[in-house]
Amino acid sequence: MAPKIVSRRRSPIARPSRVVSIEWLVNPSPGQLVEAARLLSDFYREFLPDEPDTPADELAAGSQCEENRRATVAVATDETGAVGTARVIFRDVKGRHDIAGVDHFVVRPDRRRQGVGTAMLAAIVEQARAEQRARLEHFVLKTHSAGMGFAAATGAHAGLVDDHNRLETARIDADLMKRWIAEGERNSPAYSLVPIDDLCPDQWLDRLARVSQVMNTAPRSQDQDEVIWTAGELRAHEKALVARGFWHWTLAVLHERSGDLVGLTELCGSRYQPWLAQQGDTGVEIPHRGRGLAKWMKATNALRLLAERPEATVIETSNAGVNAPMLAINHAMGFRRVAEWQEWTLPI
Repeated sequence: MAPKIVSRRRSPIARPSRVVSIEWLVNPSPGQLVEAARLLSDFYREFLPDEPDTPADELAAGSQCEENRRATVAVATDETGAVGTARVIFRDVKGRHDIAGVDHFVVRPDRRRQGVGTAMLAAIVEQARAEQRARLEHFVLKTHSAGMGFAAATGAHAGLVDDHNRLETARIDADLMKRWIAEGERNSPAYSLVPIDDLCPDQWLDRLARVSQVMNTAPRSQDQDEVIWTAGELRAHEKALVARGFWHWTLAVLHERSGDLVGLTELCGSRYQPWLAQQGDTGVEIPHRGRGLAKWMKATNALRLLAERPEATVIETSNAGVNAPMLAINHAMGFRRVAEWQEWTLPI
């Protein structure tokens, strides 16, 4: 995770006190990202002391380009070795065409406030402009004074704060999950669940693309636009995830009378960190809310994870801190906040 960045006014941040070289890596191999993975691992342990290392092979897998997504990784070095790293994502889906997403942005602790971040930011801006992007987006750990100070000094706009939540699977109350499932089945007889693993069957693809737009009804910062995926873009992304070693479960809600999918939840992970599952989007279309559909979906996936992927010991998710309904469900499941991340956007 990293800061959202803004404005072209002169920054008060110091220029590099040493010569910093920045190498951009496209479709990198794991061997090229060993130092970047180390920097990320050290950063995460600043707020999650027991966090396992970030594998270089997962970092490489997540940095591969695909049909509608380009990724590039910056590694900054000086005479002491690697001093910083950043990953920038360019998506070509509606609502993201003018954005460069700064996925992570890390400077080695002993080289902070010495201009390394400024050098990396300048290089990122150059890359983003070459891709005809108008703004950068990034999330900064709220308790990270150096990162927050840097983002503010660039002139970036502060957006929503996301809760970074985690649930140890050993704490999942299976009886509670079974009650949520029973309540969903009893209270929503006009609905059924449709499991979609990895590649969506053709019969559901258009409907899945449409229902994914439900996430545009979730809280978002003023700088964020609605994101709309086409069926073709969704299919290309699914294929790329599978090819890179990621698994992905989507559980959708079918409204039987209309034949429409009206809700979804996602659970995903990778072969590189089998201990960690990621809870992705969860949403129900407005006319169908208030029936316990979100609980029904999330409980079903949680019990499936326990049964089919016992190696996954932690589920991780992020929710806007103002999204009270979803936070209430997650807290009832046992999720607890481990960090807060401030969203920042920087026009360039």
